[in-house]
Amino acid sequence: MNEGVMAMNTKSRYAWAYVMIAPTLIGTLLFWSWPAVYSIYLGFLKSENFGLVNHWVGTQNYEKLFKDQEFWRNLRNTLFYMVLFVPLTLVCSTVLAVLLNAKIRGRSTYRVIYFLPQVTMPAAAAMVWVVLFAQDYGLVNYALGTHVSWLSDPRFAMYSLVIVGVWAAIGFNMLLILAGLQGIPRTLYEAAEIDGAVGFNKFRYITLPLLTPTLFFTTIVLMIGATQVFDSIYMLIGKTNVALPAVRSLVYAYYQNAFVYYDQNYGAAIVNILLLVNLVLTGVQFLFQKKWVVYD
Repeated sequence: MNEGVMAMNTKSRYAWAYVMIAPTLIGTLLFWSWPAVYSIYLGFLKSENFGLVNHWVGTQNYEKLFKDQEFWRNLRNTLFYMVLFVPLTLVCSTVLAVLLNAKIRGRSTYRVIYFLPQVTMPAAAAMVWVVLFAQDYGLVNYALGTHVSWLSDPRFAMYSLVIVGVWAAIGFNMLLILAGLQGIPRTLYEAAEIDGAVGFNKFRYITLPLLTPTLFFTTIVLMIGATQVFDSIYMLIGKTNVALPAVRSLVYAYYQNAFVYYDQNYGAAIVNILLLVNLVLTGVQFLFQKKWVVYD
């Protein structure tokens, strides 16, 4: 009798669990999973009459894509942005998380300040950065004593985007790493202090190894986010900027082809390649995680 009651209680708990996750699960299936599957399908079609008529063309869109030099340049731009953005964000977020995990006065206020970019409207933040990077009256040029066109010079536009991206991403990733820091038992630090470990040695031999699972997760999230950079290019650089070819990402190229040139099939092929790139990069991360991630 007791076993039957326990089984019913277990089923009831599972039922409530499914009810609680149902909105997120349904939203994911409708707004993420199905569009992703349909995008793969679109990549093998040629649409006419605003998508009302579709013809199966096989790999023609991908053949056209691989022959397009602009695609390869956009891919290089995307990967270059990722290579700069991910390490800088990871290092800055880790440093701030370690500092804010210490017992300092007003650390809650500092946490809020560093998290503010995460909740700031992208359009409002872009307007501020446009003023900061302005060639004639910008604060950046004033502070450096230069007269550089940060957003319209192809030599500097990518680095400007990376700075803005890191600024916007630090807050959220700092909280992730801070949560990982607070999960490290205090007793380990006390034992290390007894053994004579001080300062940087505690960070190197205790904090950093035990933080690697969080850093691994954060790296993957940052990497995927970096390959999808679009809003900063759209709002800071703009479609008429001479520096656009030097910073155009795959997602921006998808936007241009799908919503400006109305070639959804070619645009779908672009994002499908981007999906493949992310799968490969994530797979490589998982392949090498055993060499540096500590789960013990």
